[in-house]
Amino acid sequence: MHKRLLSILVLSILAASTLVGCDSSPAALTVFSITEGDVFVMKAGTDSWTDAEVGMSLEVGDSIGTGDNSSAEITFSEGSTIELQAGTEIEIASLDISTDTGSTSVILEQTIGSIIFRVTKVLDPASRYEVETPTGVVAVRGSAVQVYVIEDGTTWAINLEGDIWASARGVEIQIPEGRQCIVRPDQPPELLELYFQTDAYLGLEGPTTLSPEERNPCVILAINTNVVMDSVWVDLPGGRSIIIPEYTDVFSPEGEGIPLFRFSTCEPGMPAAGGEYIFTGIDMAGEPIPGATGTDIWVGVDPPDPPTNVRAEVVEDGILVSWDESPIIPGSFEPTAEPPLGFYQLWINGVETGESVYGAAGISASPHLIPLDKADFVAGEDRGLSLGEMEDGPYTIGAAVLTIAPAGSLGRGFEYDSSDMDEHIIFAIEDGEIVIQ
Repeated sequence: MHKRLLSILVLSILAASTLVGCDSSPAALTVFSITEGDVFVMKAGTDSWTDAEVGMSLEVGDSIGTGDNSSAEITFSEGSTIELQAGTEIEIASLDISTDTGSTSVILEQTIGSIIFRVTKVLDPASRYEVETPTGVVAVRGSAVQVYVIEDGTTWAINLEGDIWASARGVEIQIPEGRQCIVRPDQPPELLELYFQTDAYLGLEGPTTLSPEERNPCVILAINTNVVMDSVWVDLPGGRSIIIPEYTDVFSPEGEGIPLFRFSTCEPGMPAAGGEYIFTGIDMAGEPIPGATGTDIWVGVDPPDPPTNVRAEVVEDGILVSWDESPIIPGSFEPTAEPPLGFYQLWINGVETGESVYGAAGISASPHLIPLDKADFVAGEDRGLSLGEMEDGPYTIGAAVLTIAPAGSLGRGFEYDSSDMDEHIIFAIEDGEIVIQ
């Protein structure tokens, strides 16, 4: 449907020798080409990575790793392929091709990252194509699977096409086409119900003495999902389309022990009220993910005032931040209502790095304590690092108002995110001491 708009490094591996005889023998593999990016090989029996080079042979026990903004493709002699995304590491654990029966055994060990394993039609039922991860085994009995592994070993297996199975803790399940399975540490595999939450809302930066058009407007396009995807395609009002990459900060959510992946960007300009934004999840192969679609409409009610007269003082338990509260907007911004409609939000970024280190959301009223000790975090509000965990250096505290799309409207989620950079507060941590500047 859409061409994948990513820079791809291709690492093709072809058979370097023709097997003869009737015994099952390991096939030699040869790097065919490298066009871009960082790809590394650790040869069996060694403990150091070397740059992959054209013509380099790969054997059982060799590991392949891809760097940032890099990817690779491996092609085996019988036609099967493996595509590796950035930040991926695999080892060729077993590779046997019988010239007598035609049966093939390809077993990979994947420690982290994302691959697509495409298998040509399996003619011999004795053939095995498997990916072993820290939590389970994914078996490809025909066609294509994406396998994604994060640092704690949690594994997603996505059936792109064909006959795909996952097993762990003595339990094996078949994954229907277009569905995903998750294997958590020390848990059996389970099919994952699709969660794909979309939101389009307007970000404004500046004082309310300026019109919305003068407050650096941009449409924030945000997606939270439990589905492994490469990016999100958004069709904008007016006919344009953009690709949204994955995005992570302290506000990136988690739910019921399953990481929720976040995609977000800010499209400059003022939207037209009633404008429709259509979101589609895209897999690693550049194809739409079945069911991963959503629509949001920006309603365009009155914009809220950002927090004003923002101030901070160092207290015994941290930094107490106060502000003059913004006027209520009935049905859109009523943070003390039950249930709350909108809320205040605080965040801390490093001045020199720009890194998001702390955030608090769901705040109903002024003031709010930024805790020195993580034990004082308020569940559902405080996220990231406590002040006591932050390194020495300068930081900035920002404050915002987020409003909700009015009930009964066609909008969903947020409607506005309003802040004023001139209200930001600068502080520094020096030898563990907090100094407001």
